[in-house]
Amino acid sequence: MQDARGLLTAYWRSDVRGVAWAHTIVIALLTWLIAKVGIWIAESAGAFESAKATYRTPGNLYPFNAFVQAGTMLMTMITLSIVAIAFRHYLAQNLHRRWRAWLNEQFTRATLSDRNVILNIQSDPKLDSLDQRQQECIKGLTGSFIGLAIGIATVAASAFEVSRKLWQISTPIEQAPALGHAGSFALTLGVIVPFALLCTWGFSRIGQVMRGVNRQFQEAEGAFRGELNTMFRRASQITASDGERVQGKINRRLYSAIDQVWFRNNVLNAGFIGLNDFYNTFSLQILASVLALPAYAQGQIDFQTYITTAALVGQLTGGFSWLINVTPALSSLNADIDRVTEYAAAIERVQDVRDYFQSTGIHDFRYRTHESGKGIVVRKLELMHAGKDAQPFLRMEGESLRFPAGSWTALVGASGSGKTSFLNALMGQKDYGRAVVFLPDGRKPFYAFQDQRIPDTTLKQLICGSEDEDSFDDIEVAAVLAQAGLGSPDFLRAMNERTCNGRPWERALSGGQKKRIILARLLLLKPEVAFLDETTAGLDPGAQREFYTLLKAYCPGLTVIGSIHNRMMPVLGDGSPVFDQIAEIEGGIISLRRYVDAHDVRAEVVALHPTQPKNEARA
Repeated sequence: MQDARGLLTAYWRSDVRGVAWAHTIVIALLTWLIAKVGIWIAESAGAFESAKATYRTPGNLYPFNAFVQAGTMLMTMITLSIVAIAFRHYLAQNLHRRWRAWLNEQFTRATLSDRNVILNIQSDPKLDSLDQRQQECIKGLTGSFIGLAIGIATVAASAFEVSRKLWQISTPIEQAPALGHAGSFALTLGVIVPFALLCTWGFSRIGQVMRGVNRQFQEAEGAFRGELNTMFRRASQITASDGERVQGKINRRLYSAIDQVWFRNNVLNAGFIGLNDFYNTFSLQILASVLALPAYAQGQIDFQTYITTAALVGQLTGGFSWLINVTPALSSLNADIDRVTEYAAAIERVQDVRDYFQSTGIHDFRYRTHESGKGIVVRKLELMHAGKDAQPFLRMEGESLRFPAGSWTALVGASGSGKTSFLNALMGQKDYGRAVVFLPDGRKPFYAFQDQRIPDTTLKQLICGSEDEDSFDDIEVAAVLAQAGLGSPDFLRAMNERTCNGRPWERALSGGQKKRIILARLLLLKPEVAFLDETTAGLDPGAQREFYTLLKAYCPGLTVIGSIHNRMMPVLGDGSPVFDQIAEIEGGIISLRRYVDAHDVRAEVVALHPTQPKNEARA
C-alpha cells in the first residue's frame, strides 16, 4: 500500500475480498439501472409535456386520461430512480465503512507490531500528524474514491444509454444531408462531447492547484490539532504558571497558517463555482434546447420527441457536469492518498530497524537471551545521535556491565547525562549507537517511563498494563490496588469503568497515585526484570520507602535498574539500602560500582568488573 494503486486495490485483493466484490457488483448493477431509468424518465417527461401541450388540441378525445397516464408513469419512474439511488447510497456507505475499518486495522497492526514501529516512525521529521493520516485521511480517501468510482460509472452508463437512445430517435438534418439518418445524433454528440471534454480538462487543471492547497491545508490543520492535544493534556501546568498568554501566542501562530491556506482555497473555490455555474447554465439551458431544435423546426420530430431529446441532452451534459463537480473532491482524494502512502512507506521502511537507522547514522544493537540466573550483561556500549561521523555521548567503562539476577542498581548522573537513553538502549528503543545486550530468557522486561501517560481505559486495564484485563480476576486486581495504596472505595467501585466520579482516570488520579499505578502493575505482573526511570520522583520519602518495601516484599528475585533524580540513596524502614550497586554516568562514561554509603555515591566503592564468563563470550 505504498503507492496509489496498491492502496486503492488492496481491499479487493484481501482475504475479505468476497464482501468487497459483492458490494461493488451490486453497486455497478444499480448504477446501470439508474442510467436506464434516466432514459425512461426522459421519455415519460416528454409524454407528460406533450399531454399538457395537446390537452386542448381538437381531436384529443381523452386528454385527461392521457395526462394522468403520462403523469403516473413519470412519477413511477422518478420513484424507481429515487429508490435505486437510495439503495446504492446505502451500499456505498456500507462499503465505505467496511473498507475504512479494514484499512485502519492494517495500519494498526503494522504500527503496533513487535518491531517498535510505533516508536521508530516518529523519528522521520517529514512525517507529521500521524493521527490525522490514519484517521481523517483514510476516511477521506475511502469515501472520495468510492464516490469517484460511482460517478465515473454513472457517467459511462448514462453516456452509453443516452447515446443509444439518441441514435434510435436520430433524424436527418437538411444542412448536413451526407449524414443521412444520423444527422441529429452527429450534431448533438459533435457539439456536446468536445465542449464537455474541454471544460473537464480545464477544471482538472484547476484541480491540480487545489490538490497542493488541500495538502497544505491538511498539514496546517494537523499541526494546530497536535498543539491543541498537547495543550489540553498540560492544562494544569498552563493554568498553574499563568501560561495562557504564551499558549495563546502559539495557538494564534499555528492557526494563522490555516487561515492563509484557507484564503487561497476560498479564491480557488470561488473561481471554480463561477465557471461551473456557467457550464451548467450553458449546457442545460441552451445546448439541451438548441441541439434538438433543427429537427423539430424542420418537422422531423414531434413535440414529445423534442422534449425527450432535450431531456436526454441535459442528462448527457449533466453526467459530464458531475465529473467537473467532483474536481475539488478529487483534489482532496489525491492529497489524502499522498499522505497515507507516505505513512505506509514510512511503516515499511522501519520494519528493518537496522537498515532504517543505518541510512542516517550508526545502528548496531544486538539483543540476545541467556539463562535467568545470569541477570543482565551489556557489552560494547556506545550511544550517539544521528550522523555517520557522530561521536558517542555515552559509552561504558571497561568491557562489560553486569547486573546480577536479583540485584537492585541505582542509575545516577546529571540531568541530560544519558540515563533515559541508557534504559532505552536496554529495551531496544535507541535510534543510534551500538551495544550487545544479554537479557534473561522469558518475558520482556518491565519498563516504567518518567512521563506517565494515562490512556482512555478502565482502571483495571491500567493496572494490567500490556496484559489483557480479562486475564485477571477483579479480586486479584483489587488486592494489588489495596497493597499499592489505591484501594479507596471510589476507585474499587469504578475499577471497570473509564471514569471515576465523572472524570477520566487521567484527571481522577493525582501525580502520586499515577506513580502507585506503576507499583500496582509491578505487584500484579511480577516481572523478572524492571527498568524504572525516576519512578519515585515527586513522592515524599515515606511514600518512596513504602514503594520500595512493597516491591521487595512481593517481588523477590526481581532485577531492577532504576534511575533516580538525586544522589541521596533511598533506604528502607529498617535503614537498609534499597540499592546494592550504582551505575554512575559522569563525563560521558557509565561505570558500575558496589554501593557502600547511604549519603554520597562518591564515597569509597569497590569496582565491579568481573571477568566475563566464557559461555557468554561464545554467545
